[in-house]
Amino acid sequence: MTHAAPQFETRLAKDDADMRASQHLRYRVFVDELGGDGADVDHKAQLERDGFDPYFDHLILLDHARAASEGQVVGVYRLLRGDAVPDGMGFYSEGEYDLSPLKASGRRLLELGRSCLHPDYRGGSAMFHLWQGLSSYVDAHGIEVLFGVASFHGTDVAALAQPLSLLHHRHLAPPALRVRARPE
Repeated sequence: MTHAAPQFETRLAKDDADMRASQHLRYRVFVDELGGDGADVDHKAQLERDGFDPYFDHLILLDHARAASEGQVVGVYRLLRGDAVPDGMGFYSEGEYDLSPLKASGRRLLELGRSCLHPDYRGGSAMFHLWQGLSSYVDAHGIEVLFGVASFHGTDVAALAQPLSLLHHRHLAPPALRVRARPE
């Protein structure tokens, strides 16, 4: 079977259909592929979602060459600007980290999360297009610091030692911006 060349568009989700399509892609990746679950995961509708979704911008990558029945949303990034955090609610990351150094920095912050690509689009130009969309968003909002949580598959510390060591030695935040994990 021959597939048409991708026809990518990157934009923010603009309606419930876009949101559901992004949550469906997240379900496919985070639940079906990686075995994730959670209180707000809707297995019947195959939607990976949580209470933070309504407050985030959802950057989506569409492939208009893909049949609508297959789902045209092939990439997702969930974004929350520091100036858009609702009163009484913190960043998603604050559930695991003390973000005081970031919040006290006075810099324009952007939390990134729930990033994923459809399996058929990994290793190609799709990630480039998604990052271009993210770059445009960062530029448009004058963002200075990007942060977020990321998950590693599994809990075997020995198996994760190499990637964690690389992050520590090459990508550790400067001391003034360095957050700490919450003890719990």
